Amino acid sequence: MGITCLIRWKNATGMRDFTYIAEHVTKTLHGKNTGPWSLSLKVFRDNFNSANNNNNNRQMTLKDSKLLYQVSLAQQPRHVYCMVDGSVIVEAEKEMETILSRLKNLWQLRQSVTIEGTSYEIGDFTLRVANILLGSAYKGLLLEIDYHPCSTPNSARQLFQEFVESIVPSTAQISCEYEYNYEQVGLSNYEFTVAHTSYQYMQLFRNDGLF
Repeated sequence: MGITCLIRWKNATGMRDFTYIAEHVTKTLHGKNTGPWSLSLKVFRDNFNSANNNNNNRQMTLKDSKLLYQVSLAQQPRHVYCMVDGSVIVEAEKEMETILSRLKNLWQLRQSVTIEGTSYEIGDFTLRVANILLGSAYKGLLLEIDYHPCSTPNSARQLFQEFVESIVPSTAQISCEYEYNYEQVGLSNYEFTVAHTSYQYMQLFRNDGLF
């Protein structure tokens, strides 16, 4: 499947810059539009502490409670990927979404977002582009970049940097990480998988304060 890099174009201006990317990719870089793509992210808060504390301790409870992150990617429609507060990434069958929705006494849905956009093929790269909307708040443009010839995590920093520079204008303010410590969440540092991409999404949304 190659390796993935995520970029958030923080000062993008909605559909104008979405259209800029689309035209630049297809007309200048001769990329091919391969159709729509989507992903969903959910955050759950555990209810254990809430059920065992009174209102006077509510502030402490929220601080001490755990969060569960769940990512579902269109390129892996039969699975979801979950992580509880920086523990290990777990791959589960799609039915996990239904199970969590029924465990409201244990996990309460805190936030949910679905992102929809367009996918392009550009030589050895796949580029997925979408606007980030959290409710009615616009949070920039999301770029998911796959580089197919490589399967080793953290090994294509320069290639990704050069590709990003060829896609976005020099005035773009971007948020990204090119390298991750995958082993700390139970993922391989030698073979990239969809779980690695899911972890990148969890980190992007956590570190940028989008959740």
